[in-house]
Amino acid sequence: MDSTAPELMTDFRSFGTRVALVTMPFSYSKFPSIQLGTLSALLKSQGIGAKTYHFNLQFAHQIGIPLYEILCEKRGLFGEWLFSALLFRDNPKHDQYPQIFKPVFEDTAKEAGCSIGYLEEIARTIAPQFLTWALTTVDWDQYDVVGFTSTFDQNVASLSLAKLIKDVYPDIRIVFGGANFDGEMGLEQFRAFRWIDYVVSGEGEHPFPQLVKRILLKQETDIPPGIVHRKDGTICFMPNEHLVTKFDQAPPPDYDDFFAELDQLDRQGSTGLNRILLYEGSRGCWWGEKHHCTFCGLNAQAMDFRAKSPAQVASELEYLSSRYDTCRFRLVDNIIDMKYVDGLFGQLAQRHVDLDVFMETKSNLTKSQIQTLAHGGVKCMQPGIESLSQAQLKEMDKGVSPLQNIQCLKWSRYYNIDLSWNILLGFPLETNADYQRQMEIIPSLLHLQPPESTSKLWLERFSPYYKWPERYGIRLTGPGLAYGYVYDERTVDLNKIAYDFEYDIDWKVDPRVYDDLVRLVREWKERYHSHNRPFLFFSKALSYLTVYDGRGERPTSERFDEPYAFILEFCNDQPKTVEQIRKGLQENGPVTSDEAILPLADALQVLTGKRLLYEENRRFFTLALPVNPHR
Repeated sequence: MDSTAPELMTDFRSFGTRVALVTMPFSYSKFPSIQLGTLSALLKSQGIGAKTYHFNLQFAHQIGIPLYEILCEKRGLFGEWLFSALLFRDNPKHDQYPQIFKPVFEDTAKEAGCSIGYLEEIARTIAPQFLTWALTTVDWDQYDVVGFTSTFDQNVASLSLAKLIKDVYPDIRIVFGGANFDGEMGLEQFRAFRWIDYVVSGEGEHPFPQLVKRILLKQETDIPPGIVHRKDGTICFMPNEHLVTKFDQAPPPDYDDFFAELDQLDRQGSTGLNRILLYEGSRGCWWGEKHHCTFCGLNAQAMDFRAKSPAQVASELEYLSSRYDTCRFRLVDNIIDMKYVDGLFGQLAQRHVDLDVFMETKSNLTKSQIQTLAHGGVKCMQPGIESLSQAQLKEMDKGVSPLQNIQCLKWSRYYNIDLSWNILLGFPLETNADYQRQMEIIPSLLHLQPPESTSKLWLERFSPYYKWPERYGIRLTGPGLAYGYVYDERTVDLNKIAYDFEYDIDWKVDPRVYDDLVRLVREWKERYHSHNRPFLFFSKALSYLTVYDGRGERPTSERFDEPYAFILEFCNDQPKTVEQIRKGLQENGPVTSDEAILPLADALQVLTGKRLLYEENRRFFTLALPVNPHR
């Protein structure tokens, strides 16, 4: 791995297992922690014994998998509040949370099929008792180091258990890391919660093992860069300027302990827990290096894109699949290396393997690329579509157009790739026209997968909107509302630990127009997921096409002769300009005389009027899916 501090040349195998790594609620229980898996594998590769504890898995089993996974998805720091009684019961706002965030309680109870009273019981009794169980079920005295990973709503549970361990075993070194401890957030929590001995801020692959070695050797001096620590009562921190680049030297994640816990729970009758493996092939964002999306707070301190080779990824996926007996993977890459399309998934397709892979990418994929991904095992992807408005996409700095987003929707539907996407709204410069344009497009797309939700953007720490609010006409008004009801602001500076923030903009959109778009998207979702799903496809005969359209109230079929049939097929794979269509008709169409081609504009108008062609900047794209499965 990359070197930023002197190596300690000692054989640590004689120490036994002196390091515990912990993940707490509310991180997902349906797959193991890649943070723990990565650090465990790294420590073991250097001869340091490590044991991982997935208390999120145990808590999910206790309250029920469906409810637990729903809680993982909830906003408003709901999961944090459920575990906040131990640390922050004296917070004057603590008991007001259920009333202030009543809709969160109601939505969760309805979705999970439980009572609001049971959710309150989790906070009042079940969560505190679980923390006591976690403290007493493990002999923590056997460890010199207990490390906690903290991302999103697993922070308060982690802080609470860490304090309990430190109170009983004061000589144990408590180490925190993860996204909740990036930058200023980590420094402030280190100051406020004195039972934390060290914070790994940023990438931990090199600093953490070096810190562990120093602790095991009782030589806690010369603390490596990237580690927040105390020296003579003063908080010290030197940022680690060296990013992890040599991925090929890092072993694949170690998930042995997770699946041992899972197997034990299965014997107790646990259901709903699937073997899904997290895997990282690349880090950073190759698009964000040049154009940081204005709302995105990911890659806080390491936007630089680094990737393993396709061959190494294939080899490690094969190893993990065999070791843990599963073909299901979730790639945690913020955006995949485009070399993986052919170099990885193309190769997997040739082997005819039956994988089930989730991945994130940009939406500007071609038909052939989406086909390759599908044949290589991608079953679900998050393409970052975000909007069907050109102006909004430009304001986001997404680097794609509505037409490219629609192409992604069409070919993903055709090749049976499930998409995870949302429509984001509430941007500073958006107008009524941006909303109306999307409302005009949506009726043409009802046969394609709708967004999962429509919501206003969250203002995230590390995003351009957060860094330079004045540049974008944004006024930051404070940390997210829920922070004051979870954390005690008399103890910790909420502005310094918050990841999302409240803000004001001079919003130019009529609220009624906003509501109209939200309602239209809701109706799209309801129809798409009903027994009467909309459809739009074409069937090619020898000399004509038939289009079957089920987007309206009544399904229709319509025959199209030439030149309409040619245009629909010619614009099917990818968008074509008017000149390309004209040339195509001249060279390959059913007619060749100039007189016969002259009505082209009329033909395009007819087909766009029927919502069979989508037009953007005088480029035309067929919206209907072909029946032929071999296209």
